[in-house]
Formats: sequence, structure tokens, C-alpha cells
Amino acid sequence: MKPYNQAAVLFCILQALSVPAIGSPLKQHPLHPHAPDKHPHTGLQQWVSAQDEYSQQHILANIAPFASDPQAMPGAICASPSRKHPDYYYSWTRDSALVMNEVINWLPAANLTFRQQLEERIEDYIGFTRHVQRLKGLKYGLGEAKFHMDGRPFKGNWCNAQTDGPALRARTLMKYARILQTTNKEQARNLFDQVVLPDLFYVQSMWMDPHNCDIWEESRGMHFYTLLAQQRALEEGAQMAETMDENWGFAEAAQQIASRLGQFWDQKSGYIVTTRNHTGGLMAKTSNLDAQVLLAILHHGSASQLGSHEMLATVAKLIRAFDRLYLVNQVQQTQINGHWVQLGVAMGRYPEDVYNGDGTSRGNPWSLITSSVAEYHYRLALELLTAAKAEHTAEFAQMVHWQHAWGLAEYLLAVGDRFMARVWLHTDGDHKMYEQWDRSTGFGRGAVHLTWSYTAHLAASRARHLLLEALSK
Repeated sequence: MKPYNQAAVLFCILQALSVPAIGSPLKQHPLHPHAPDKHPHTGLQQWVSAQDEYSQQHILANIAPFASDPQAMPGAICASPSRKHPDYYYSWTRDSALVMNEVINWLPAANLTFRQQLEERIEDYIGFTRHVQRLKGLKYGLGEAKFHMDGRPFKGNWCNAQTDGPALRARTLMKYARILQTTNKEQARNLFDQVVLPDLFYVQSMWMDPHNCDIWEESRGMHFYTLLAQQRALEEGAQMAETMDENWGFAEAAQQIASRLGQFWDQKSGYIVTTRNHTGGLMAKTSNLDAQVLLAILHHGSASQLGSHEMLATVAKLIRAFDRLYLVNQVQQTQINGHWVQLGVAMGRYPEDVYNGDGTSRGNPWSLITSSVAEYHYRLALELLTAAKAEHTAEFAQMVHWQHAWGLAEYLLAVGDRFMARVWLHTDGDHKMYEQWDRSTGFGRGAVHLTWSYTAHLAASRARHLLLEALSK
């Protein structure tokens, strides 16, 4: 994916959405045949706010220590409290880093008491990280995928190594270190030297490994998500090292990774594929079309990657694939707080998926992925407004009027809200979130109180809030 200016990003968006560049009314989005709701957020906002509060509470509830399990090590984050059918009561490196990244996002708005509570949880997480980084006898070193909640290594058969985990953890802790630099430079430097650097050195040495496992723990090869996570971690590591007058070659490794990312665009298929140089694991994913590409851009991508032609095409392919795959998608509208709203598509991992949440049969839609598609539309609209404000040039004026960009951003808000409404439809009335929804009945399946589901909702909600603020100015 080549970088280009903001005006080019806008032009890609307009082409992908089949919107006329000048003057005429908005056409219908080809993926969403109904006209967008005139006031899409009226019936949804109350639920979003309540779900935000519940999601925060249950993210914190999944971070040890626990009264119910005195053996759990402080700072260990369980993927879910579910211990059977399925057993997700482990601390995954990737999931934990994504969750702690979300917790760090809460710091700026937190009052003094809540901030102190959050900082205690973050410091516990740092302590847990120090512990697992120094465990002896780990076959896959820092690439071990998961640990018992008491800090013991998991010795069972599993898809290892997962080399995206250390990259995510490094990025999360560098984010916290940048906050610390404003108040305690010595503490920030110690965090970087003692905890972040081991992960960065690991990523630097392992990114070319063709046998690492993907984020679904099913396939071995070179994965788009993993490489993009590693690139961003090394880039940010190089930037932080520079502030400390250090140079460990992270920037050069990041550039090498960046040069490999273009190979994931499949011109014939018309989307970004998820894995190249497949070396083992699951063979059934013949399409190589996977929602983890979307997650990669949301978690690690740049603004230009978010709005690139390749990414827009990939999201379009994913939505079309899942629209016809799940029976629940035949329900296209619902009432929320007395307001009729259109529903977006319930989204799964990849079309050939057979994991049903507690075994294998047929795959289902996932809450976190559907929330992520909502987030994508909100962030795309924000990028559109940013581009429109920044590119008032003759070239830009020939492509789109400012008023038209504003209307398209409102349209993308409405489309994002459809996916948010889909999440509402399949989330329990008490706001409890599962990993999956049954593809036929729509009820929750698999792990309950999945921490990543709550995290994905909050990310989408935050992007939505920023978009509403931008549109109100």
C-alpha cells in the first residue's frame, strides 16, 4: 500500500462508495441498499453510553487480583472468566496488550481517584509482564501465546510462536512510557529499558520467521496482521530510542517489513490477503480473505492505509461475504428505544471458519469484529473530514466540495451506526457480551464476558464520539 496525499485518500473513498464527486445527491452505498437513517444516533446513543460503562467495569473485572481466585497474579488479564465450554481463563499476550492499551486510553479523562486505580492496574500488568518475560524454559521464548493466570507457563499443545504478541505489548507499554516521560523520565526510561526493549529485540530478531502463528492460532506463515504490528512497534521503538540518544537498528528493520507488505495485495482477488508463504496449520481458508486484515489496520495502520483503495476493497469483500453467509443477516432492521434503525451485517472471522465457540462445526459472527467494522466507518469519516479541511487546494476543489465531504461523513456515521445497532441486537439486555453470536438464532455463543469484545466496543464508541464532535463543529 503506497502512501499518497489526503486528496488522493478522499478520491479513493468517493470512488469506492460510488459517490459523485461534485454537486449531485449522495448515491446509495453499494453494500447497504437502504437509505441511511436521517438521525442515526437518536435511538442508539443511550445504549452505547450504558454499554460503555458496563464494558469498562467488566474489563477491570477481568484483570487480577480476584477475590474468587487468590492464586491469580496481579496484572494477569483473563481473556474470559469462562473456565469450561470453552476454557478461556488464561492470559494471552496479544489480548492482554490490546486490553491494557484500552485502559491507558482512559487516563486523560479519569478523576484523581479513578486514575490512581488505573495506574495500579497498569503497574500490576507491568509486573506480570516482567515475570513472564523472565520465565525459564519457555520453548518459544517471548513468543509464547498464553500463560496460566497464576503466571505459570502453559505447557499444553498450542499454536506457537505468536510473534505479534510482543509487538503489541511493546507498543502498549511505550504508550504508557510516553505518558510517564512528562512526569517521571527516570521511571519511563526504566520501563523502556527493562520491559519494552526485550520485546523489541525479540521482534527485531523474529519478524522474518515463516512459521509463526496467526492471531486466530490456526495458520503458520507470514501474516499481514503480525507484520504490520511488528513494523509499528519497531518504528515507535526507534522513535523512543532516538529521544534517549540510542539506536538499535529498529528503524531499518521496520523499513524492511514495510517493503514486504505490498505482497499481501492480491490484484486478481481484489483484496488484501491475510497470509503469504503458508507453512502449516489450517489449510481450509482457501479464500485467504480474513477480518484480521481489518483489525490490523485499525490496531496498527496509518491514516493513508485506513482509507486506501486496497483497504476499502477488502472491507467491501468481507461485508459481502458475510452478508450471505449467516441467517441472522436476513433481519435488516430493528427498534432501539422506540426508533427504527437499519442493521449492518453480522461479521465473522473468515468465510470458511468452522470454530463455533466450543468446538468445530460452522463458524459464527463475532461481536468484536462487527464492532470493528463500525469503528472502521467512523474513523474513515473522521479521516474524510480531516482531509477535507487540510486539502482546500485547486486540485481538491475539482474533486469534492466541502459540503459534500460533510455529507459523506454523515453518511459513514449512519453506516457505522448500523453495525453498532447489529451489536446491540445480539448483546444481552444486561449488556453482557460473548465472543460469538449463533449464526441462526443470534444468541450469544462461546466465551462469555470476552474482554476483547468489550475492548472492541469501546474503541468503536470512542471513534463514534470523536466523529459526532467533529460533525457538531
